Amino acid sequence: MHDIIKSAVNDLDACLELRGLITNKLTNNKLTEGDIISVVDAVGELPIEDIQKIGSNLRKFPLGCDLVEIGIGPCSSSLTMPQLVENSMLSDYMGFPIHICAYALGDIAERESITPLEVFKTISESVEVPIDLDHFGKYGAMRFPKEITHCGGDCYRMGAPSEGCPRGRIHKRLIDKEKEYSYEFNDWIKLSSTVCINVVEEQGGEEHGAPLEEMKIVANEAHKHGKGLEGIFHIGDGYDDLITGLKSCVDLGVDAFVVEGAPFNRAKDRLKTFAKAIAVSRILVKGGVVATNGAYEDECRIGLRSGLNMILSGFSGNHHGYMCGYSPDTAKRGNFGAPRVLRIIKEEIEYNKLDTCLLTKPVLRALTKSAKFLNYGGNSLIYPNKIGDFFTGDAHWVAVNNSNLANNLHTKTIDDIEKVDKIGALGGRYVAWGLIDALKPEEVYISDANKWVEYATIKILNDAGINAYGTDGNDKKVIEQADKSFITSFIPEINLKIKNRYNKDVESLI
Repeated sequence: MHDIIKSAVNDLDACLELRGLITNKLTNNKLTEGDIISVVDAVGELPIEDIQKIGSNLRKFPLGCDLVEIGIGPCSSSLTMPQLVENSMLSDYMGFPIHICAYALGDIAERESITPLEVFKTISESVEVPIDLDHFGKYGAMRFPKEITHCGGDCYRMGAPSEGCPRGRIHKRLIDKEKEYSYEFNDWIKLSSTVCINVVEEQGGEEHGAPLEEMKIVANEAHKHGKGLEGIFHIGDGYDDLITGLKSCVDLGVDAFVVEGAPFNRAKDRLKTFAKAIAVSRILVKGGVVATNGAYEDECRIGLRSGLNMILSGFSGNHHGYMCGYSPDTAKRGNFGAPRVLRIIKEEIEYNKLDTCLLTKPVLRALTKSAKFLNYGGNSLIYPNKIGDFFTGDAHWVAVNNSNLANNLHTKTIDDIEKVDKIGALGGRYVAWGLIDALKPEEVYISDANKWVEYATIKILNDAGINAYGTDGNDKKVIEQADKSFITSFIPEINLKIKNRYNKDVESLI
């Protein structure tokens, strides 16, 4: 493992080999604690510049998710129902997924004399973007006393090292209130796109997380309903704690890793350790998505350079509003964190020329259409389905497929496409993979403006036994060789530009 990780710093072929190896272990339940330790050790030996390189390499298509996004918490126990809905609608308009803190919905419901699920349904009916469910336990929405729901964020304001809540009161739950609405448990998960579990109890953070056995119940139910699963863990000491968190998430079948640093990053060299945690997660994560729900501004920045592709934030009053993008003196309750996080992401992408882009509503819409297109014979071909050693898409594809946006958009599916012996694909990403894998033509010709995308697509299809040929980005060559050629981009302006250039020689899938 050490040698291949060292090679993957500067060699994308080595990255493909590494990702294929890890994916096979994950899908066959053979990724061991020894494997995790080997990865943590190997990455930890690299200088910080190389950690950033390998993390960024593994964020590229098709090694991970090459989009960066902001997950926004719109809810707080102190909000009114109209304020909650308005926050959710603004997040939806921007195209950012919504991170629901279930306890806050329970508090709002109590004041409105309705059930917690009714509040959740109101939000769900108001937005199209994916909804991520957090603070959810075996009885449904968790409930906490006011000293927790209105916490001022002392641990974040004071900074590391944190050994727990300064007032020793985090996971003091109002279990009787939770049990009162336990009959709503399944309906919450059905309305969600993804579900969060927290494994920090396994890392010794009993005061910050529910018992792992309870998280297993939630994880199993999320899997049962085909929802994406996110796992939250602390960086802690940056070694034993990191390994324990990663292993717990792998054992529970987590799709996306959520790394918490800030006061819960107690490592001596905290920035290198944060970068290491992101890069290691990028190597080991099943669904290609690595997020943070707690990171000071310098951690956010080094994380983005090391493969991070989601930062959680929130509106004023929501605890995620201060957990990312600030520093110990400025991280406090009342911050509206999303604008700060947006600036950090845009600056890092621009100034450091990161090979990624920020997710927007139009991109989310295109991603959702493409996920809906990848259905054949009534079966979805997206993640966690694979072609060869690689997933068709990542955990985002599951999230968008479980959103109102997917319900509201109409598009073709692969069932609408006529089979031919020789298929041409103008664009080499996952849509091309699914189209080719379903129709099984004798030959495939692919062009993509991005040399790496075309190369990786051809290699992966060839390794999976498909006769695919690249054309060095030459669309005309594809059209000449194929019986029928398809534009595989679902981004309207790109699709239209190609369609106008080649007119009747190509078919649009939109």
